[in-house]
Amino acid sequence: MVSCRGRVAMLACLVCVSLRGLLAQPENATAEPTPDTNAKQHVRGPSDALSPGEAEFIRQRKEVVLASLGRLNISSTADSVPHIALLGSGGGQRAAVALLGSLQQMGQDDLLDPLLYIGGVSGSAWTMALLYSVPQWSVNMEPVFSKLGGQRQTTWWQLLNGPYIWLKTKSKDEDFSLSEIWGLLTSYLFMNNMDERHLSAEASRGSTNPYPVYSAIERHCFNTNTTEAVWFEFTPHEAGFPDLGLFVPTAYLGSSFVGGELKEQNPEMDMVQLQGIVGSALANEDSIAENAPPWLKLSTAGTALKDHLRIHFTLTILLELLKSGMKDLTHLDKMEQLQTTVDAKLHAWVPLHTLTTEEQVEMLQRKNLELVESVKTWAADSGIHAVTDLMEVILPLLIKWQWGKTENFLYAFKDSEVPVCLQSRVVNLIDAGIRINVPYESFLGKKRDVDLFIAPEFSAGEMFETMTLARDYAAAVGKPFPVIDDQVLLDKDWPKDFYVFPGENDQPTIIFMPLFNRINCKDKEEVKARMVEYTTFQKPYSLEKIATLQEIARVNMRNNKDAIVREIQNAATRRQSRRNVTDSAL
Repeated sequence: MVSCRGRVAMLACLVCVSLRGLLAQPENATAEPTPDTNAKQHVRGPSDALSPGEAEFIRQRKEVVLASLGRLNISSTADSVPHIALLGSGGGQRAAVALLGSLQQMGQDDLLDPLLYIGGVSGSAWTMALLYSVPQWSVNMEPVFSKLGGQRQTTWWQLLNGPYIWLKTKSKDEDFSLSEIWGLLTSYLFMNNMDERHLSAEASRGSTNPYPVYSAIERHCFNTNTTEAVWFEFTPHEAGFPDLGLFVPTAYLGSSFVGGELKEQNPEMDMVQLQGIVGSALANEDSIAENAPPWLKLSTAGTALKDHLRIHFTLTILLELLKSGMKDLTHLDKMEQLQTTVDAKLHAWVPLHTLTTEEQVEMLQRKNLELVESVKTWAADSGIHAVTDLMEVILPLLIKWQWGKTENFLYAFKDSEVPVCLQSRVVNLIDAGIRINVPYESFLGKKRDVDLFIAPEFSAGEMFETMTLARDYAAAVGKPFPVIDDQVLLDKDWPKDFYVFPGENDQPTIIFMPLFNRINCKDKEEVKARMVEYTTFQKPYSLEKIATLQEIARVNMRNNKDAIVREIQNAATRRQSRRNVTDSAL
């Protein structure tokens, strides 16, 4: 086991070049507001109401929405502006790039200003982090694309040199986890955006952009199969559990609380850390188990098997990421040798059928230790100092499988609504896409009272699964959701490019737009081939691949502009009708 202090020492030789100026303040950074350190009571709720800050933002944003509806020739009034949210699905870099292309086209078609909200999970949340690093991105997206477009111009050594001080600082934290490593690599290698600003800093911005809501789940509560206390959301003003109605100011997330009272204020997580949390699909042990070789699936040693697979699988993904930017052929060859070693140990056949469960556990634990030792030996002999030190940090965390470790603001909170799974000092926040790969949970119901969801679908799972999971969630907690015609589900292998699930009364309407569909794929086999080409877990896309995927997403939006405008008009009409009914009742 390596201590925090020891990890810092091992990181000291990560680079041999000067670091001066590499981590300058990001362009367009906004100063973080300083919380009132004299106040000790910061937990809000239980409450179904918006935070005061979000409520004021939405009031101002509705002025932007109303003006945009006029430009689209849509009738509305100031007191009946429709609530429209765009929800981005998960899907790794596929989702990140496709969402960016979708939003670019919406900007060109004047369809961004009608949005009150943007919500995202996993890869779509990566794009949100990139977008909101530009304060007025919805007015001009060119600075966003210039950041992403420069991705392949950066060498691997520059990628590691830049984050050095960041990693050195974060590794001192008691709650340092694999989420920080994952956030560091994905923000740089996928999104080319080492963003050290704080989400709470956006609270002081105007209403130029839609209001952002990022989502995660609490791992322990998720594993206990509870309905409540699973979904977690981050906004510029508050973070917390929407189903419990309990929140803390975002600037205080990560600080130490006991009984709802602030005991010690810690630094707020930055956007690199947040990106690592919301995109940590690797933290899902069950999905990793699905990638096991056939002979390993025979194992009856459940937990030990997951331990074995997660180490191999995560190492494989991390090595692919590191190799993707490496230019030195000697170093690349050494990394390939390590990759071969890791793969060989995963696929080395063992006669599990001859072993008892206890013997299987012992065997798998021994193989884990052998793998870790082999990586340590390789790292010591490789001569690639940066990778050596990075592995020294990663390996202990792989053994502990520590993701998204964050101080629990509900620790010892005196409220009967707080479930047992939230009694620990820390929570573990991971990718919400593991539960539902579109963030419906933050937006269903009266709190945000959404009339229309625009949901471009970039998920890798079975088509319409996000819809049916959201429907089942809504039914379980008593929130309105539109009817899903079972006939539509028959399209799952070769879907159309545009579906509308109309809401009635207080139900929202949902626009559902599959990325690969009957317009851009000639049959279901081509849909499958496209998903393989743009699979979720792979090394960063080339610039050509990014451009192709962006264009596919843009064409989907462009082809359906008139249909989207029609549904916005329907949402405005429904909102006005509801307003009229309310006025009549008074």
